[in-house]
Formats: sequence, C-alpha cells, structure tokens
Amino acid sequence: MDILLELIKAWGPPGALAVLMWIMLSRSEEREEKKDLRIQLLENLLTESYDERIEAADQVATAIHSNTIALTALTNEIRSTPKRLK
Repeated sequence: MDILLELIKAWGPPGALAVLMWIMLSRSEEREEKKDLRIQLLENLLTESYDERIEAADQVATAIHSNTIALTALTNEIRSTPKRLK
C-alpha cells in the first residue's frame, strides 16, 4: 500500500493506474503462456495417439496380408496333393 501512495505522490493517479494496469497485464501474459504450454502438450499427446493408432492399423493390415498369403499357399498345396482312394 505504501508503494501505491508513493506512486500517487510521484506520478499522480494516472501514473499509479498505469503501473497497476502494467502489473495486471504482465500477470495475464504469464497465464496465457501457461495456457499455451498446456495446449501444446495436449496437441502433442493427440498427435502421438494418432500416430500410434496409424501404426497399429498398419500392423494389422500387414498381419492380414500375411495371413492371406499363407492361406492361399496352403489352399494351393491342398489342391495339388493327389487324392488317395480308399
């Protein structure tokens, strides 16, 4: 409170008000910086999650393709085996 009285004496009410507004603005900017960091963190998490899902989908597609090839080979082998008569 003493600082405020000294500012009013030295610069008058407009000067004290200007300093008070400057302090409020700097605090607001600090809060905005923290919010920006949180937003960036969430965006990074979202991107990582998206990339992980794409990688998992690629692995599933590769596994399905491999199974299709193996099944085709097995089917061809069964068809080429001569049938035994009982």
